Amino acid sequence: MSGAKLSDGELVSVEYLTADAPSVSEPRRAGWIPFAVVAGFVLLAMTCGLAGLLAWQSVRATDAMRDSWERRRAATLMVSALLNAETGQRGYLLTQDPLYLEPYAEAGKSFASALTVAKGGIGESTRDNGLVDEMRRTGDAKLAELALTVDLMKTGKLAEAMAIVTSGYGKALMDLFRVTTDTFVEAREDDIARWTATQRDLSVMLSAAILTALVCVAGLGGLLLWDSRRHFGVLRARDQSLRQVTSGLEQRLARRNLELSLVNQRFDAALRTSGVTVMTQDRDLVFTWISQGAWGLPAGGIVGKSEREVTPEPYAAAVIAMKREVLDTGRPTRGDVRVMHESQEYWFELFIDPMRGPHGAIDGVISGAVQITRHKQQQAHIRLLMREITHRSKNLLAVIEAIMRQTMGNSLSLTDFEERFSARVHSLAGAHDLLVNDDWVGASLRELVRSQLGHYSDLVGSQITLEGEEIWVNPDPAQHLGMALHELATNAAKYGALSTPLGTVRIAWTGFTGADGSGQCRLSWEEAGGPPVAPPARRGFGRVVIERTVARAMQGQVKLDFAPGGLRWAIEFPDSNLVTR
Repeated sequence: MSGAKLSDGELVSVEYLTADAPSVSEPRRAGWIPFAVVAGFVLLAMTCGLAGLLAWQSVRATDAMRDSWERRRAATLMVSALLNAETGQRGYLLTQDPLYLEPYAEAGKSFASALTVAKGGIGESTRDNGLVDEMRRTGDAKLAELALTVDLMKTGKLAEAMAIVTSGYGKALMDLFRVTTDTFVEAREDDIARWTATQRDLSVMLSAAILTALVCVAGLGGLLLWDSRRHFGVLRARDQSLRQVTSGLEQRLARRNLELSLVNQRFDAALRTSGVTVMTQDRDLVFTWISQGAWGLPAGGIVGKSEREVTPEPYAAAVIAMKREVLDTGRPTRGDVRVMHESQEYWFELFIDPMRGPHGAIDGVISGAVQITRHKQQQAHIRLLMREITHRSKNLLAVIEAIMRQTMGNSLSLTDFEERFSARVHSLAGAHDLLVNDDWVGASLRELVRSQLGHYSDLVGSQITLEGEEIWVNPDPAQHLGMALHELATNAAKYGALSTPLGTVRIAWTGFTGADGSGQCRLSWEEAGGPPVAPPARRGFGRVVIERTVARAMQGQVKLDFAPGGLRWAIEFPDSNLVTR
């Protein structure tokens, strides 16, 4: 008989000439072969059973590792939910824009959902249950703190809300939550590592079992082949040409399947890593394919639906207009699209290209959507920060301008003005450095005093004594208090106790209860051992700062005494100027 096989356009003919096949005598079967075949099949069955058991154990290990991954991801989502809530709360407190409450409102749901996932699968582990309970307790406390500040802001109590924000309580909660979450994540990573090692061991054993099965199959095949070749020598010769053709086709088919598999893997990997959603639609804008789901619908639930059935209104109209333009003109286009879904704002950068058929006609569109929500939010946050920086810069420039004018009016020469103005600006810069180092929450009074002593700070402990507990001063009062301390230090260095090696300065601060029961704080500067002191003949800028400016800024009372034995200055101010740490 004759047969034909088509391969890459070539017709390959195979001839089988059965009439000319040589006759082969029937060989005698060896008696031990049936027993060897039975033993081989028994060994093969046992090996296959072991391989199945190992595969089942590997599946269990994979499920356990996947569960650990999910709970690790849930802990990360809990941190993200609290950060989103805090970002919305800070934005609302700064701008009073209700849009910033949206991430805060969604945070509770996201936090509860992630907490449920983190709790699942823990079982009787006391340590893991304790970590989850601590994350729940700390997260609920953080959300309650945010809710309190938002409620205060809604009722117009901005000062009380900001007092809570600057108290550091929320930051402490967040730090504790991060520490607990990190511990929980490390535990999950240990679980993942353990299950990975188990899976690796199972894979090695499974490979050994498969290899054993293959050896059994090879042995049985070799035995049967050795036995059969004596019977089918003629058929083997006749099948030689057909085997060659089949082998070539199988190699080509395997190579093409491998190439197609690699292309699909690269395409899927590119979509996953790029975060791009790719979709195709016909001329009626009905989805024919989409790489992933959207708006709560899976990919399979989107295919076959129109754009209006998938994209939320009223945003579908703009997307449809862009795609219709591509269908009509054949020119690609792109644009940013804003979509609100379930009270959440999303931004997408949409790329649309015409999809042409075999003859060049436009059969539909192929689109790529990249989510840029985070970048839009970052842009809005940067604009907010820039406005805050501009506001603070204007205030700082106004203070520097006032210093310049006052210094100029009390300077004897240009050189004198330059020295005084430079020293006062450096004093202001020192106070700002302390505020920046503490995230503009406040400045340590002890560090503020040291920064304003300038070159004489190394005399602390010898000529200069600092007495008082560690307290922090609010940003605005800290700047004015720093200017007053600078003027006092400058006067002491030129005319007072620090102008002689025997002079001493005692700087002390303490808290006390005022006559009306309110909290007060007293800061004093007392000089001794210096040259005799007499009241100055004129009232310069420094005296205005230490008497009027600082008193007005801190809503306090200043006492200034030019005693012959040494200058004495003190200010009593409400403790509302202090930061609660």
